Amino acid sequence: MSVQKHFSGDRMTHLRHFFCMAVIAMLGACGSESDTGAQNTAPAAKTVEQPKVAAQPVDPVAQMPRAVGNGKPGAAVDIKYEFSGRPEVGKPVQLEIALIPSAGVDSLEATFSGMDGFTLTGDLTTTISNARAGEPYKHSLSVQANRSGVFYVTVSVNTQISGVTLGRTFAVPFLAGTATAAQEKPAPATDATGQAVQPMKAQETH
Repeated sequence: MSVQKHFSGDRMTHLRHFFCMAVIAMLGACGSESDTGAQNTAPAAKTVEQPKVAAQPVDPVAQMPRAVGNGKPGAAVDIKYEFSGRPEVGKPVQLEIALIPSAGVDSLEATFSGMDGFTLTGDLTTTISNARAGEPYKHSLSVQANRSGVFYVTVSVNTQISGVTLGRTFAVPFLAGTATAAQEKPAPATDATGQAVQPMKAQETH
């Protein structure tokens, strides 16, 4: 009888031990599946796209120097210019002039003229209808210096703004030859003895 009770007690001990091991295994499996599921269901990190910045248009006349205005208010226009090369005596060079109307300008007309010491060739007048504000309208001329010196091309512009004509004059300066030669003054006239002739004021005669 005691043997049977001992056997039954051992059996119950083994069953309890097996049951505990099974429960531990099941809990471990559940925890593993739960972790795996959590990992699989985690949302993927999204890549934040940077907003695209539109490329700024290149200003075709940004590097061109500005013509000198006469300082008086007038035609609402800006003028820039560029020579194709350095002006030299006796050699023609291309001059490109950009006429840039301001807001409100309906149309404009420009006239180009030279001065003593150089020759200006090409179309000396240009007209722009339906002008657009800020748009550079380019016009080309040929310039040939006949001697060394500092010269300028005159640009006279008339603009139409709401039926009103406004005018303004600009100057495009340039140097031909060397700066030293341009700054030299002509030698004074001399008489037969080599003495400088002093100019005399004209006198009124009766």
